[in-house]
Amino acid sequence: MAKFDANKESQFGLLPITRSERVYNLLDNTSINIGLTIATWCFLIGASLALFTDFWTAVWGTLAGNMLTVLVMTWMPCLSSAKYGVDGYTGAVSFMGTKGKNFILVCVAVFIACWDIVLSVLFARSVSNVVAVFMGKEAMSHAFTICMAILCMVITFLVVWKGPLVIKKFNNIVAPLMCVVIIMLAIILTVKIGWGNIAQAEPLTPYDSKWVNFLIAVELSFGAGLSWWPEMGGLSRLCKSGKAAYWPNLFGLVIAATVATSIGTAACLTIGSEDPTVWMLKLAGIGLGVLALCFIAVANITSCSTITYTMCLGLKGLKVLQKKSWGSIVGVFCAVVAVALICGADWIYDHFYIMLGVTCVFYVPMTAIAVVDYFILRKQNLELRSLLNQTNTSKYYFWGGVNWVALIIFIAAALFYLVFFNPATLVYHTPFIYCTASLGAGIPCAIVYFIVMKLFVVKSGKGGYVTLNQ
Repeated sequence: MAKFDANKESQFGLLPITRSERVYNLLDNTSINIGLTIATWCFLIGASLALFTDFWTAVWGTLAGNMLTVLVMTWMPCLSSAKYGVDGYTGAVSFMGTKGKNFILVCVAVFIACWDIVLSVLFARSVSNVVAVFMGKEAMSHAFTICMAILCMVITFLVVWKGPLVIKKFNNIVAPLMCVVIIMLAIILTVKIGWGNIAQAEPLTPYDSKWVNFLIAVELSFGAGLSWWPEMGGLSRLCKSGKAAYWPNLFGLVIAATVATSIGTAACLTIGSEDPTVWMLKLAGIGLGVLALCFIAVANITSCSTITYTMCLGLKGLKVLQKKSWGSIVGVFCAVVAVALICGADWIYDHFYIMLGVTCVFYVPMTAIAVVDYFILRKQNLELRSLLNQTNTSKYYFWGGVNWVALIIFIAAALFYLVFFNPATLVYHTPFIYCTASLGAGIPCAIVYFIVMKLFVVKSGKGGYVTLNQ
């Protein structure tokens, strides 16, 4: 019989990671946050904001959106995962139930697959543009670009298969390189265009109201900030302390993200291209532009690897996959993304802004429910054995393995979001101008969840709340 390796099982499977087994300190997690954040998707987010806002409006909207969502959203997955050594999906058992958490898992898997597609296309276009320059061509063939996108997922598979230590080493190299790229682009924008011209540049397709344009920038930034939820639990369980799990988010997901997004906005406003693999060559020229694209191609691999690792870790929690090897789970997930790339991923890439809006529809109610449940109803106390117990003896079994109160309120809040804003068309409705859609749906969701759970569920003894609140 093969020797049981607890460290390997905890990093690639469901076992909680003890503090002695954890591999990330505050600096490591900060590097990973920065490396994950300032990959090319921040430039895409910046380009999306340029449709509605001028430069400074985009900066303040991004900072406000990231600050509000990241610092609140990461409370539950970061602090609970660091405390108990479990991933965010396992932690979700406490408020969704042993089977209800699969609803979150499946929905997030779709989001992560879409993010992987976007990053793979960015990698492919970066490589294609670099190769085209060296070959003296205007552009490489579509078939070549698709092959490069698939290559990105192949490399991602190899990195994720090796696990978090390899991801750590990649990010410790990539994060400084991407910081260099950001500084280089900022200098080139200063010299070639000038920040005075950038500040005066008009948005591309704004609404008539400047206030509405600002709120849309905030709302899309909410989506960008909330989309980090799947990574937070998987990374935080590897951190040696709650401080190492939580505070790097401020430097990476808030500050670094705002800076990188602002660069994307400035470039789009002045150059007129939303695609960073195009405007970098126009802005920086052949030499520096090719260098920047090379760095970005590598950064997209590290970002793909990080989000894929946390996703596959969650999939490992599905009952049908618990006995499957780590390599097979990662391989199947990467293969699904590769098939999607072959079938055609350009629509997802070209409609990136829709992903940001749809992200809010899903993550806003989940964040509201998770924060209220963990901090107010459970007072930051979970029972580890029940989190891992999928039978009806678990305290988190609720009704048939599902917390139906949470699920119904979750769905109702998601539908209520549409009263304020349609993420598919970016059309807002009158209530949106008073509180944005995320706040308008999220705050009532939190209040209703607290009241209903306190009045009916906690008193019934379901969910293990009574013992914790006596």
